[in-house]
Amino acid sequence: MKTHKKKLWIVLIPLLLAPMSCMKQGKNEVIINGRFTGDIPDRVGYTIPVNQTSYRGFREIIELDSTGTFQVIVETDKPAFLSFWFLDSPSLIIEPGRSYNIILEHEKGLIIKGELSPLQEFYNNLPHEDPMTCLYSFGDDISNYNSIRQSLHDNLNKELSAVRDLFYNGEITEEMKDLLVSDRRLYYMTAKSVLASANNLRVRSENVEFLLEEIFSLWADAIDGAKINNPYILSSSSSWDFLQLYLWYRIYTNYDFDDLVELRALHRKNSTTHLHNMQLAKEFMAGDILEFFLAATFSYQHFRRQYDKDLNYNFELFKNHFPDSKYLPFVEKTLEEMIERQMELASGH
Repeated sequence: MKTHKKKLWIVLIPLLLAPMSCMKQGKNEVIINGRFTGDIPDRVGYTIPVNQTSYRGFREIIELDSTGTFQVIVETDKPAFLSFWFLDSPSLIIEPGRSYNIILEHEKGLIIKGELSPLQEFYNNLPHEDPMTCLYSFGDDISNYNSIRQSLHDNLNKELSAVRDLFYNGEITEEMKDLLVSDRRLYYMTAKSVLASANNLRVRSENVEFLLEEIFSLWADAIDGAKINNPYILSSSSSWDFLQLYLWYRIYTNYDFDDLVELRALHRKNSTTHLHNMQLAKEFMAGDILEFFLAATFSYQHFRRQYDKDLNYNFELFKNHFPDSKYLPFVEKTLEEMIERQMELASGH
């Protein structure tokens, strides 16, 4: 496979070899000086804000020494989130041309400390449990979906009110306000979509399909609440999870369920599930959203260890559709790892 040359989205420089006084920071550069305390991991992964996204598949990894110190330089021309590879952890809010001195402490999740802005302190204290599972904090009985729906609604409104107060008090810019509002909407609308999706499968298995209209009303409310056309729809760490659920909502409301079950079984048999997902995405998505979603599905497939038989064919479809995509270096890297793993599986390793 011909390798696409990777653009310089990131530079990793040991702190001792590159003192800050010798560096001239670019207008769109973000410099993060960090240090781990306590139990220092061997390495830490983090997201690259390509196109202002915050997706775990577009990432880099730093090897840490015994001191736990590191420096990261990324580029963004708008406010964005940078997420570290730890579950249930807040992201770092970054702005172009800024430098950040942070301390990372890994316990149950990741704690971000150091010279933090009031905004980061505020954001750290918001819920950051995985939105794909956080609804279970309200109890294991998802059939109580109306009560859970109301709790999610109330929590979101409380947070949005606090974000807007920060803006009206002059503590954050309008651009930063819009970023946070979109992020929190996506977080709770993802949780609400999970609630609807899980109940969709439950009522079908329990033969109580008369509840489907109410459940799809809940799902539609989540889709509308995310405001998918807002300019920060791809900037949240919840964006990928939400778009998966958005796609399935559109599929369920446009395909006969029994026909869909039969079609998916055929694609699983033929090892073309990823190809089918790409085809479905092209039906219901367009533009930047489609580009992001298709690029992200490669790393998601790799994470799930679910490989189509012809990975190169899928990649060529993506590249032909988006030949100048800034995601290409990350997709190519993932594809190489997938093919290597596929060969290992074929050889019995």
